[in-house]
Amino acid sequence: MSTAASSRPRARGRGESAGLDLRQILDAARTLDPDALTMQAVADVLNVNRKALNHHVKDRATLLGIVALDAFSAGFSSAEVSAAEDWRSACRIYAVSFTEAVAGAGDLAAHLWFGDALTSWFLDPTEALFAKFDAAGFSGELTTRLVALLSSMCLAHARDVTQATHTTGRPRANALRTALDGVDVNDYENLARISALGVDTYDRAQLDLTIDVFLTGAEAMRLREASAG
Repeated sequence: MSTAASSRPRARGRGESAGLDLRQILDAARTLDPDALTMQAVADVLNVNRKALNHHVKDRATLLGIVALDAFSAGFSSAEVSAAEDWRSACRIYAVSFTEAVAGAGDLAAHLWFGDALTSWFLDPTEALFAKFDAAGFSGELTTRLVALLSSMCLAHARDVTQATHTTGRPRANALRTALDGVDVNDYENLARISALGVDTYDRAQLDLTIDVFLTGAEAMRLREASAG
């Protein structure tokens, strides 16, 4: 290679010419309402061309997902999970923290996704939880499946809670009452009875039940795995 060629400046990637990094993009995005959060709006805040964002963020859906993950991670810590006395306590702490962090993301919760980002953004709390499972004798495969299940359950509950904050009453209860209004309730005695109970499935008691069911199932799977091993 010639001296001229070796000294030639490296070609900059898209976005690098503007000197942008992901943190700057996130900081700018936080100043905007989620409904107004677009690639162009962020570019306007940063006073750059919209294409300058493409080095880090390819489209609005990705932008919303990253901003949602950033809001989620701000409320998720590994300290309490690490300090838990056993895997059951660790799961309960992890689940409550996870749910509260999703709820804390507000309207952005609908844009949360947990693919590769779960590994890169939340290493510490996930590592702490896996350590508790490992100490209790769970296999790596079972632990992976259980943590994925627990995260999915908590994400679903948190999204339910977020949705309920934007409606009058509770969506499921309202939908059931509306459906029963158009039929002969004598044909649906159990649903009519349940509707009359007015159980709030969006409260902390619902989350506690979710965690209790998970822990009971996880223990049963641990014992089954141990007896088969």
